[in-house]
Order: sequence, then structure tokens, then C-alpha cells
Amino acid sequence: MHGSEAGEEESGNAGPMEGGTDFLRGAGHAGELIRQPRVAEGPLGHPAKWSATLRCIMGIILPSRAQIGVFWGRDYVALYNDAFAPAIGEKHPRAMGRPARENWAEMWDTLEPLLRRVRETGGTVEARDHPFLIDRHGYLEEVFFDISYSPIHEDGRVAGVMCVVAETTGRVQADRRLRALRAVGLALRAAAGPGDACARGLAAMAAENPADLPWARILLAGKEGFSVVADHGEVPAWATAEAMRALVERADPQPMSGALAVPLTAAGQAVGVFLAGLHPNLRLDGDYSSYLGLAAEQFSHTIGRIRREEEERRAAVVLRESEARFRNLADHAPVMIWMTRRDGTCTYLNQRWYSFTGQTPETGLGHGWLNAVHPEDRSHAGQVFAQATAEAAAFQIEYRLRGADGRYTWMIDAAAPRWDGDGQFAGYIGSVLDISERRRAEEVRDLLARELSHRIKNIFMITGGLAALTARGDPEAEDFAARLQARLRALSVAHDLVQPDLPGRQGGAPAPTVLTLHGLLRALLAPYADTGGGRVTVQGEDRPLGYSAANAVALVLHEQATNAVKYGALSLPAGRVTITTRVAEGVLHLEWRETGGPPLSGPPTRRGFGTALAARSMGGQVRGRLSHEWRPEGLVLRLEVPEASLTR
Repeated sequence: MHGSEAGEEESGNAGPMEGGTDFLRGAGHAGELIRQPRVAEGPLGHPAKWSATLRCIMGIILPSRAQIGVFWGRDYVALYNDAFAPAIGEKHPRAMGRPARENWAEMWDTLEPLLRRVRETGGTVEARDHPFLIDRHGYLEEVFFDISYSPIHEDGRVAGVMCVVAETTGRVQADRRLRALRAVGLALRAAAGPGDACARGLAAMAAENPADLPWARILLAGKEGFSVVADHGEVPAWATAEAMRALVERADPQPMSGALAVPLTAAGQAVGVFLAGLHPNLRLDGDYSSYLGLAAEQFSHTIGRIRREEEERRAAVVLRESEARFRNLADHAPVMIWMTRRDGTCTYLNQRWYSFTGQTPETGLGHGWLNAVHPEDRSHAGQVFAQATAEAAAFQIEYRLRGADGRYTWMIDAAAPRWDGDGQFAGYIGSVLDISERRRAEEVRDLLARELSHRIKNIFMITGGLAALTARGDPEAEDFAARLQARLRALSVAHDLVQPDLPGRQGGAPAPTVLTLHGLLRALLAPYADTGGGRVTVQGEDRPLGYSAANAVALVLHEQATNAVKYGALSLPAGRVTITTRVAEGVLHLEWRETGGPPLSGPPTRRGFGTALAARSMGGQVRGRLSHEWRPEGLVLRLEVPEASLTR
């Protein structure tokens, strides 16, 4: 068929290009196709015999880089440039020079009305994002084009249609997918639970973009097992909970039977599957797969958020119940209870505190509780509390607390640090207990102890005085009396050293800053030592002593010295006592070794009160340890005290 047959009648108006193919110069691959016999033998005939109008139009569009095609004559024979070829895919090159219906049969119901309208009306048809279903890669594919179909006039009639197109498939699909993802995000905000979130999100996704999601199913793992929580469209029968269960643990999306299974995760754990049916006219490429993956991420994120919120709400309920139980218990406790934050600010005082002090939460919380402490004790109490808070250490302190009636009562305040879930210091919880009865008992005890100590020292003085009076005028007796008085005075000093730390006591133990271990030993053993004969030897490393440590050590060694005089090495003239001290790895080691005394057959049959008291004092006051070794040649006593305890 020649050009006249394809376009009703050829006018014969060949123009300046009549009989030539110069219009194909520089026409690229499309021009080469037109030169081939297949086109020349087709409906339009040899290009050299085409009408001048057609040759002129093709001479213009073939070099163009715009996507342009021409449909010529009543059969709409297709001609196009190289830029147009990608838009028709595998239809190229067979579509060149052939009637459009042969190659676009699958979309002829859409394309033919557009071409006919231009041909019949002589007007231009324009559309943005016009949809077509075209088989250009072996399957029907949904595509979109911006189109401009305009008439080509020849001899006063429309001889053909020029089509200028621009494919917009990627943009159209991206826009509708973005809208769908936004709709899903908005729907998920109002979700009341994981299942509700899936149902709302899936409904929004399907309503906004049904083309990309013809059907879908979401399954979640719950307390009752793996179950369907949301459906859209006609879900295939094979998409059961049992079939999906194996996909829950998979980390990557899995294509299967016209669908894509995307795992849902929360807090790093697989919790379900989003099974998305695929559009039959869309290839599962990177963009399509990413779109479904992003939707699944939204579902996963929302499920994780809702579960965290549910867990936080449960934890908050448990915490409130725990706090309520604590406050109920604390408010009915027989002691005063308080609590602070890590910065030392008091956040809780129980009802007993308010009842006793007359304070209110407004005046007692924060640091207001210190106002109820006696002015003379307030500074010290505040310092102890501040230092303990800085060190996150337990503490115990005694102070006088003002009652609602204005009278002060002695209290003991003890607290232990609290720790949060991360092991960080969170503040204190403490209790305040009335110790006024104990303080009064201690005052009576101290009074009796001072009185007893005073009377014992008077006995020493009277005994020494009687000895001096008796020996008066007898030179030999006077020398004996002088030595006896010296020993009695030494006993008096030793007696002072083993007294408890009595409040308000005058004299007695040396100040901790000047007392040393060897000084204490020499003072204690002076009454029993014959300095001329060197019966008692003190050797080794010396260390400063605090009063508590001095009291404990003095009590032990005074008891040992008296036992040595009565039963041990110092009971015989040849007896000797050697005391050796050394410090190793932070521990003081003191060894008391007796020689030259009565032979020993073993430990005593019973433990005296003094020895038991000394051992108890050593362990309780300085965390020391005492041991005895009863050797035939004499007793070996060993004492171990942490060096850090010596300055107490």
C-alpha cells in the first residue's frame, strides 16, 4: 500500500523534497529503520514517495530528543523517533511503519478514541498523567504519560496525528505511595492497641492507594498464638496463620505467590507478618518493594511504641500501688520515716514525723526538717548528711529533735542509700527513733562508772598513803613503800586507759592526736615491769591511735597483763614478756609472747569474764581479731587490727 492508500488520496504536492529521502539524514536508528525494505513495502510505501507534508514532519521530529510519534492516515500507521522508542519497549522496532492496532491491540480501546477525536475534530487532545495498560515488557504494565495529540493538516484535512508524550509513571506512583504512607501514619496515631493499629493503618493504605495493594493481611504473634488482626480485599485461601507462622522469624521480605511477605518487628523481636498482595500490572521492583517495606516499618514502629506505652502504664500502676503500700505502711509505722532524692532534698516524711514535730509538708520537706533539730546539733547533722549524700554512703547520727510542745528529745537517725534500676544512687530512705530512755540509762551508767572509777583511784591513793605511813622511819621499808606507790600510780594510769569513753569525763586517756601504740603499751605495762631487769619489752613498728582503738587495745592488754602477774610469766622472777608489733598489707599484727613462767599444760578450763569482754571489745570497736596459743613454755597472744581502724 502506498501513501495515497494510507491517507485517503495523496495530493501530489510533493514540495521541495519530492522524490527524495534527504529528510532521513541525521535521523538516527529510527531513520535507518525507515530506509529498510520492511517499511518501504508497508502501508506507506517507499519514503521517497511519501507526501511532502509527511516527509517534512518526519524531517522535523526524527532528530528531536523529545518523545514524538506520528500516526498517519486512517490506519494510524506508526512512525516515531529514537526518543519515543523506550516508551513502547519491546514493541520497537516492529511497530515502525505498521498500523497502530497491530502493536497496541491491548490498549486500542484507550488509544483509538484519542486518535479519532483529533482526526475528526481537528483539535488537540491534552492530558496529564494519562493512564495506559501497555504490554511493552511481556506483561500488561500500568503506565502514565503526559500527552499532547495534535492534528497534521494536509490539503485542508487531517491526514495524521502527531503525539508528543512524556512518561510520568515513576512520579505518579511515587506521589500516590507517599500519600498512602502519610495516610497510614495519620491513622496509626489514633490506634488503641497493636491489632487496632494494624486494622486502621491497613484500611488507610488501601483506601489511599488501592492500585498498589489489591489485597493484604496482617498477622501478629500474641498470648493466644499467631492470628490474623487485619484484612483487605480478597485474601487467597493459602494465606493462613499456619502458613505465615514460619515467616515471623525471617529478617527479610519474602516474595511468594503474587505477594510480598514483610516481617514486623518490635524492640528487635519478630512480632508478625505484613502480607501484601501485588498489583498484577506492576513489576516488583525496588520502588514497589521499598514502598511496602516502609509501610511495614510504620506498622512495626507503632506496634513497638504501643507495647512500650502499655508496659510503661503497667509499670506506673505497679509503682503507684507500691508507693501507696509503702506510704500506708510508713504512715502507720511506730518510727519516723523519711526519703530523699539524690541531691539530698527530702521528698517524703511520714505522719509520725509531722505529728511529733508539728511540721507540715510545706515546712518539713526539702531541707526544712533541719529546722526541727536542736540549734546546737543542727550544723553537725547537716554536715554529716551532706557528706554521706556526696559519698552515697549509709550513715547514723544522734541529735535532739524539737517536739510539737517545744521540748527536745534525743533521736537516732539512720539511713541507707537507695539505688535505681541502672545501679545509680537515687537518694536515701531513713528512720528516726526516740532514744531518750537509752540516753538516760547511759547517763546513769556513766555516772556510776565515774563514781566507781573515782573510788578505785581513791583506794590506790589510800593504799599508797598507808604504805608510806607504815614505812616511815624504816629505811628499808621506805624504799619498798616508794616502789609500791610508783606501781600504784601506774595502775591508776592503766585504769584510766581502760575506762569507756565517758561523756564529760575529765583527764583519763591521752588525746588521740598524741597517743601512740607503743606509748599506750608502756603506760599499761609500767606497773608490772621491772625496768632494771627489762622484764617487759616493746619492739617493732609504732602507729598513732585514736581513742576508740586505744580503749579496745588497752582493755585486751590490761587483762593480759593482770593474768600474766597472777598465773603467767610475770608471776615468777625469771619471767619475761616480749611484745612485737608490725604492719603488713594494711593490718597491724601484735604478738604478746611469755617465757620463763610456770609451764603450761594447755588452755584454761574456763574463760574468764575479763577475757570475754576484751575479745568482744576488740571485735566490736575496731573489727579486730584475737587468738591464743597455749605453749608449754608460755602463752602467745596474737592481735590483728585493720590499720584504718587504729585512728578511730
